[in-house]
Amino acid sequence: MKTYMTPEEHARLHRRRARQTLGLLIAVLALVGVVTVVRAGVKGVATLFDDTQQKAEYEDRLEGLVLFDPLPFDGIENIDDLTLREAAVWGCVYSIQETQGSFDNYNTDPDTEQLLLPSVDVDAYLAKLVGPSFKLTHRSFEMDDMTVEFDETTQCYKIPVTGSVGTFRATVTRLFKKDGLLHVTVGYIPTQSSDDSILNTSSDTPTKYMDYLFSRQSGSWYLTGLTDSETKPESADSAASAAEPAPLAESEVNDAILATAGDSAAASAVADEAAPVEEAAESTPAESTPAESTEASSESPAA
Repeated sequence: MKTYMTPEEHARLHRRRARQTLGLLIAVLALVGVVTVVRAGVKGVATLFDDTQQKAEYEDRLEGLVLFDPLPFDGIENIDDLTLREAAVWGCVYSIQETQGSFDNYNTDPDTEQLLLPSVDVDAYLAKLVGPSFKLTHRSFEMDDMTVEFDETTQCYKIPVTGSVGTFRATVTRLFKKDGLLHVTVGYIPTQSSDDSILNTSSDTPTKYMDYLFSRQSGSWYLTGLTDSETKPESADSAASAAEPAPLAESEVNDAILATAGDSAAASAVADEAAPVEEAAESTPAESTPAESTEASSESPAA
């Protein structure tokens, strides 16, 4: 039996199918949108808690100071003057080397071929570290094994040609805020051996930690102090104890004793079984040979 659809029913069917198709499309788009939002949220949270880039930035800013292992201070005006000059000049040198890769854009002294480091570059380096309000009076200064000369005419430091300076390199391990200050925990990695004769750049283990304190000024964080850190390096004693084997438990000791006793009893039993055989062998007289018997019988009549 054939069924017939009126034009009105046919139109309603088409409209229903169109609504179903549209609903399915909206559902797919909504699902895609939810997935996208979730992924973006997860990525945003991970980025929020990932401070790797910040740590790297503070490592660059503090590299010059860590090189020369400054003593703790409260207030940038209380830092040792020589240490600050060393950190400003050599920190600037290392920063140029890391960011530009070479000193091709800088002039050298025609007589000594020493690098000419403009004082304005040193000022810019210090401004990022301690703030633009701090001003350093530029002049020559003596280090342990060299002199860094400041040329008043060119307003440049003459940097001696040397392989390396300083005794530590920095690794930032933690950033946290306390009492309104930003604490930057820095691990000190030695660049030389204990006798200062062999470079030790392969080691990545800090031998001590210090907290550099930064205060917020005009929306930026600037160095204001240095103090001992709560983070402590792993001691040699704990490393040695970790290498030692763990002591046996009491039950394991008893099992070892019983096993040793069992081996001893088995050895004694084997020895007891072997002893009668050896004694029997020793007590059995030697049998005479046929030749000896013939000789004995032949000698008897003659006697």
